[in-house]
Amino acid sequence: HSRDVTRPHTVKQWYQRRVRDTNYFIQSNLRRAMINRFMGVLRGKVSNAMAKAPPPPKPVEQMNVVEIAAYNKIPSSITADRWWLFTWFVMLPITVASGINAYITETEHLSHDPPAYIPYDHIHQNTRDYPWGDGTKSLFFNPKWNTVPGRGYLWQDEPEE
Repeated sequence: HSRDVTRPHTVKQWYQRRVRDTNYFIQSNLRRAMINRFMGVLRGKVSNAMAKAPPPPKPVEQMNVVEIAAYNKIPSSITADRWWLFTWFVMLPITVASGINAYITETEHLSHDPPAYIPYDHIHQNTRDYPWGDGTKSLFFNPKWNTVPGRGYLWQDEPEE
């Protein structure tokens, strides 16, 4: 069933409409299938993470190595699913929220000028000049935020108009 009510007049129009409708059908079904698959995986991980390991079928002293290895796989899969859920549904939102908080805080911080320059002795203790430029500016020098020894901020030296 076509989404367009008008009939195509040429074979080319008919073919283009058929390809468009087929692609839409495939994409919508693929999207639905991917969502259903994700929800199924998520349901499985949640139910497995909430599970408790069953008691061993017999005392450990009576079990052989193969039985012990098979029994030990159960708690490890439960733990892995718990960590998977913890990572995606606890740590990822916390990381995103921390990043947003840092961005907001830094934009407020950068909205005003840096503090006045006071030439303390302990601020610039370079034993020799840098091997680039005039030797007073560091490699990642920012004229708004970094000071030059003995001069202060470069933007304060500029004459005001």
